[in-house]
Amino acid sequence: MKRPPPPLHIEVDHDRCVGSGLCLTFAPGVFAHNARRQAEVIDSEGDKLEDILVAAENCPTAAISVMDAATGEPYEV
Repeated sequence: MKRPPPPLHIEVDHDRCVGSGLCLTFAPGVFAHNARRQAEVIDSEGDKLEDILVAAENCPTAAISVMDAATGEPYEV
C-alpha cells in the first residue's frame, strides 16, 4: 500500500517573487496571484508533490520553498 506524502509547508518569498505565473501553470491547485500579482499559496495539498516541486524548480527567482511540515526539512528542487 502506497503511503500518502507528508503534509507540506510551502512559502513564497514576496521579496523575490516577480509574478511570472509559472508556478500557477505547474500547480494551479496550490498557487494563485494575489492583488499585487505575486504568487500566494491557496492550498498546500491542491496538487501532487511532484507538480509542486516542478513549480518551485521553475520559479525564475527561486522564491518558492517546499518543506515537510512535520520536520521542517526542505525538499530539494
